[in-house]
Amino acid sequence: MVKSSAKLIFICSLLLASCVRDVWGKTHVVIHNNLPAETTLTVHCKSKDDDLGFHYITSSWEFSFNINLIMTTLFFCSFAWPNHFERFDIYVTKRDNKHCSTLCEWNILPAGPCRKNEYTGAFDVCFPWDPPTQLGRKTAHLNV
Repeated sequence: MVKSSAKLIFICSLLLASCVRDVWGKTHVVIHNNLPAETTLTVHCKSKDDDLGFHYITSSWEFSFNINLIMTTLFFCSFAWPNHFERFDIYVTKRDNKHCSTLCEWNILPAGPCRKNEYTGAFDVCFPWDPPTQLGRKTAHLNV
């Protein structure tokens, strides 16, 4: 009886997970290069499970993902341009899901990233870069 109940709970959990992902759909992150003209932005984003590789952005780049069921999805990125190397958690479910659950747009500026405000449409929700001593996650060093 216990084994049957455990199997039933497991199957129901899988079905619920499938339904929740279908309801939530994918989250899209768009990164806009807002550095001075002619400056290429090198971006390298990762999550615990996915390495999205290096991207050389002159205007914009985007990626999509599904938020995990326990609402702990995190994508962290390194940003490099001549004489600069910065890090920032570009998507943190607890911070971003209520503000941009399906589309998170970011302007990357020398002073830090600014998220598009869902109410005004302006890129006025700005954050500082992560401190250079924050090395809790493995990130690749970029040679720019």
